[in-house]
Amino acid sequence: MDKTLIGDYLGTTEEYLAGDGTYTEDGKIYAAVIGEKIMDPDRHSVAVKGKPMPDIKPGQIVFGEVQGARKNMVNVIVSKIEGLKESIEFKTGLYVSNVSNSYVEKVEEMFGIGDIVKARILKIDNDLVDIETRGDFGVVKAFCRVCRTPLEKKDDINMECPSCKHKEKRKIAADYGNVAQL
Repeated sequence: MDKTLIGDYLGTTEEYLAGDGTYTEDGKIYAAVIGEKIMDPDRHSVAVKGKPMPDIKPGQIVFGEVQGARKNMVNVIVSKIEGLKESIEFKTGLYVSNVSNSYVEKVEEMFGIGDIVKARILKIDNDLVDIETRGDFGVVKAFCRVCRTPLEKKDDINMECPSCKHKEKRKIAADYGNVAQL
C-alpha cells in the first residue's frame, strides 16, 4: 500500500489524468485526501482512495512536526488539532511571512527538523492549509541540531543544548515545554 497525505505530489497532468481524491495545481497532481494511492495504467490515471479532510476551520490550533526547511518556508506534518478527537495527518507549509510579527530573514534558522510546532490555521483553500506561528505560537519542543537532545529555553529566541552546549535560535511558543496536550 502506498499511503499518501493531503498535499502529497502524485505526478503531472502530462503523465496522468487526475482521479478521485486528487486536485491539480499548475499542471501538477496532488492528494486531496489521506489514503491509498491508486495508479491505473490502462487509463493512465492516478487517484487516492481514502477519507476527506476533517471539518477544520481557520483559527483552530494545530500541532505538527517540522519535516524540512528552506529559506522561505518549513514543511510541517500536522498530527493533532486541538479539540478534534479523530486522528489526522496532513502536510502544510509555514511561510516566512507567517512566522513572526517581527522580521525573519531565514525561516530555517527559526525551526529545526523534528521540532514540534504549535500553530494556528490561517486559511484553507482547496484542502491546502496555511498555518501561522505569529504571536504566542511557535516551537513547543526543539531538538539540538548537533546531538538531538531537547533544547532548553534561555530567553524569547535563544536556546541551548544541556548536553553539548550548542546554542540555537527558534521561534519559541509562549508555552514552550508544555507538550502534555500532545
